[in-house]
Amino acid sequence: MISTTRVHLMRALTAGAAVAAVALSLAACSATDDKAASTPSTSAESPALAALADLQKPLDAYPVPTEPIEGVDADKGGTLYYIPITQQSPEFAVDQAGVEAAAAAVGMSVQVCDGKGTPTEVSACIDHATNAKAAGIILDAVPYDIAANSIAAAQKAGIPVVIGNQLADDRHPSTPTFTYTAVSGSAQQEALARWVIADSDGKANVLMNVTTDGQSQIQYAADGKKVFADECSGCTVATNEVSSANFSQVPSSTSSALLKNSDTDYLIVEFAQFLQATQSGVQNAGASGRITLAAGSASLNDIKAVASGSVGAATAQASAFVGWMYVDATLRLIAGQSVPEYTIPIRLFTKDTMGDVQLTEAAQESGEWFGPTTFTDEFKKLWGVA
Repeated sequence: MISTTRVHLMRALTAGAAVAAVALSLAACSATDDKAASTPSTSAESPALAALADLQKPLDAYPVPTEPIEGVDADKGGTLYYIPITQQSPEFAVDQAGVEAAAAAVGMSVQVCDGKGTPTEVSACIDHATNAKAAGIILDAVPYDIAANSIAAAQKAGIPVVIGNQLADDRHPSTPTFTYTAVSGSAQQEALARWVIADSDGKANVLMNVTTDGQSQIQYAADGKKVFADECSGCTVATNEVSSANFSQVPSSTSSALLKNSDTDYLIVEFAQFLQATQSGVQNAGASGRITLAAGSASLNDIKAVASGSVGAATAQASAFVGWMYVDATLRLIAGQSVPEYTIPIRLFTKDTMGDVQLTEAAQESGEWFGPTTFTDEFKKLWGVA
């Protein structure tokens, strides 16, 4: 079981991701008008910063649901369609591996379709799954609105649809054939903000490369910025917009933002898929010697960069667990059961707290960075296939 302290910490850090707060406009994310001193608050001695030490350790146990699923037939088969918003992000490869392993445990196969970051491609993937009479559709980081008609058509056909890595949209509530799962984006940005505050002794000049691919991504960054506003009176924060659609422009926009904000000493990359492109921008601006990088949604190569010292800190979610969670939610929809409130473990990685971290693909895909790998057996027991 997870300790009470860990449960309270995880709930506190994921609270911002559970419900969307006031949405930021895209204009509010531009580097041209967003730099401002944070409001006075608790400084780098805030008790909230003490939670960082706990976040740098693995869990005692994963937060697996406790309610079993009735009627799972491992011999029935069927195909799940896994559709990430884009396969450009390494994180989704780990999610996918988890989905495939979990599906295999219940005798199901997985068909993967790359959304390629566009509404047209995402909709085409969903339509293909619907026409193929999929057993279920898992949409990873896909905003409902970019494929609303296709999602509605899938539900009308009686195909369960699960959206993960996106905040729940009140305009499109859950139904007996549709649900959202937990997200960790806000928790990761809040953790990075608190690490920067602590590392800088409450005197950081921060540039955030904020992803504008959707409202969820914008909200995650807003929650991170709020930590600076509430807890670091000596910090300043500026933002620079980046997006998957304009990936090639990330180096130039980053260097421009750094030249404009010449006192920047910390740069937070919201999603690590943009980390390498951001580093190119830092080099182009001649700022490599003075910038400390931090990144969210990190994968193996990004954690290796932390270990080498080229990145100061990174957060990651337990993506292997996420894949099993997706299948658990899908199976519950198939069985006509309610879907529980999941919690996604995250971890903060820094160079001096990585003694137990095995930097291998096997370790990443097993989930051992975040806790005991027995969570897979626990899911199987819930599904009656152990």
